[in-house]
Amino acid sequence: MTPAAAVLPPRLVTLHDGRQVTLRPVEAGDEAAIVKAFERLSAASRYTRFGVHKKGINAAALEHGLHPVPGQAFVFVATVPAGLGFDIVGAAQYVPAKAGEPGACEFAITVAEDWRGSGLAPQLLARLVRRARRDGYGTMEGLVIAVNRPMLALARRLRFKVEAVPTDGTVMRIERALWRAPRPQARCTAPGAAAP
Repeated sequence: MTPAAAVLPPRLVTLHDGRQVTLRPVEAGDEAAIVKAFERLSAASRYTRFGVHKKGINAAALEHGLHPVPGQAFVFVATVPAGLGFDIVGAAQYVPAKAGEPGACEFAITVAEDWRGSGLAPQLLARLVRRARRDGYGTMEGLVIAVNRPMLALARRLRFKVEAVPTDGTVMRIERALWRAPRPQARCTAPGAAAP
């Protein structure tokens, strides 16, 4: 995989509930805003997102999230103005799949509780799919807590295959091929020419 040539500029997006967010790649200076966004999540939301009851952000994971390896990992954040700065109200990322499957990446999305139902999650996931395809990934996958019905519904809407994990009834595996097989081209023969 090769790093994408162009850096994505920030983009102002109007969500279906009328609110606006700026979607942009994560920056090294976002650390405090990411920690603050995590702290605003309820215990239930943290469990739904991480699959465990987390009390804080792992320092190593935060460091990797702030400095994704170009061409291999990517992180989008959704920001809104707040005071003299901004708040992060959503984030989406992908990293190479842990199973070592070539051409596969794992993704995760987090949306602030007061932004659920706004249309932010579909915006983040659709852009993440396009970016992963651009980085050369052929498959995007993830694990979703089975009770997270809104995420499972979103995954199905965006053409992810959803299936149970045989060894764990609390988790669903979602997967989407990022490349479409080319359509067979119809052959045409000029009048009088011999067919191949």
